[in-house]
Amino acid sequence: APKATSSASSAAAADRVPLREPHVVVRVRPLAEEGGHSANGKHVYKRLVSWDNGEIVLDDNVELGDGQRSKAGVLSRPQVYTFARDILGTDANQESVYKSSASELVRSFVQDGYNALLFAYGQTGTGKTHTIFGHTSSWDDVNHEQAGIFPRAVVDIFKELRSKSATTAFVLTASAMEFYMCQCTDLLDGNKPCVIGDDHAPLGLCSVLIESPEDAIQFMTTVRENRTARSTLMNQAGGGHAGSSRSHCAMVLTLRQLDKASGMCLKTTLNIMDMAGAERPSSTGSEHEDAIKAVMDYWRGAPVTVGGQGFIVNYELSGLRTAVVQATEQHKKRKPLVNPKQLGTSFIEYASGCFTGSALLAMIVTLSPAPSCGWETWFSCTYGDDLNKLRAPVAPQAAKPLDAVIEQAEKTATKAAADLAKTPASGPSAKYLPKRTVQARHDAREFELFTMLKGL
Repeated sequence: APKATSSASSAAAADRVPLREPHVVVRVRPLAEEGGHSANGKHVYKRLVSWDNGEIVLDDNVELGDGQRSKAGVLSRPQVYTFARDILGTDANQESVYKSSASELVRSFVQDGYNALLFAYGQTGTGKTHTIFGHTSSWDDVNHEQAGIFPRAVVDIFKELRSKSATTAFVLTASAMEFYMCQCTDLLDGNKPCVIGDDHAPLGLCSVLIESPEDAIQFMTTVRENRTARSTLMNQAGGGHAGSSRSHCAMVLTLRQLDKASGMCLKTTLNIMDMAGAERPSSTGSEHEDAIKAVMDYWRGAPVTVGGQGFIVNYELSGLRTAVVQATEQHKKRKPLVNPKQLGTSFIEYASGCFTGSALLAMIVTLSPAPSCGWETWFSCTYGDDLNKLRAPVAPQAAKPLDAVIEQAEKTATKAAADLAKTPASGPSAKYLPKRTVQARHDAREFELFTMLKGL
């Protein structure tokens, strides 16, 4: 009976949580002087016509016979998308992109107790990494005019925290993951494999203290150096640029705050994700490849083709889109969303967990106006349109007494260490060793950081 009452109470509480919509922004990159994003590419059937007055307009690139119908007699109707809260054109600077897409999210993360996720989605070479990390000229200066969303977020976090330093102590840490070829690895720990837990969160990630905005510089340098990138026709390497990101990259800021007067603490996370670019093999100059061969090449240590990388990227992006659609339907009915853990890859398991209502969501869709990119632009618009339909019951995190949190963290860490100590390195039970290893490291780090917070 108590269990049933608890479930009923939880369901009633969930019904009272307002449904929140995601914050979706579009950024259109300028035409390049040469390459796949220039005006000189081959025209395709779809084309981007305009992106003003709150509308993104595409149409079918056909030669019209009577001004209304194509030679085949088929009407060519424009496709109009109005999902974006803001549409930032080719002259938009980094500051305006940050203010439009991320500034409110950062404030809610620091001041209002919300978890938050921001991710950039779009075709290869449309500026996702430039938007998140910043131009190469800004990599040594978090206050540079060309700095990206991540360093600007760190700067703003410290501004918010310093405004309440008299009443609040804090510990801010950063960690980073790469999702490549269906696997998750730790970008701060030599790309060692990660484990996604039952709650869709990563376990045992290495983390570094961020004690000033400038600490973000070395953190981002390590992330960029360890991330997988490669030159393609649509995003060529050169001039300090590594080329096309061939993996999804998630940078996680975890903030622990302590109210000095009450002794209550609050833990929130801000995930900023630079997703690998959606692509057609014909546009990137890659050969077609099947998923099984690509993954087997990866596990054997053999070189993976550009086409193989692209196949996995497209598969994961499609799986994430399916998760968005499923979440939208469940939340509309006010039914709890239960994401199955085995959705195919670590990336889908991790990202889909954010659609349960555990975090505020924001998305930047990057588009190219190049005539050869019409199909990718159309697909990106449909992706953004689907995400914009999501309504999730997002509630702020609850503050808890720090002493109680530390006591529980110590018990959890002790149990995890004991479970690891009794796990054999061989035999049937050895299958538990990888997860118990990272679980013990995760729980020990949680205890360490909350204890550090108490000492401030």
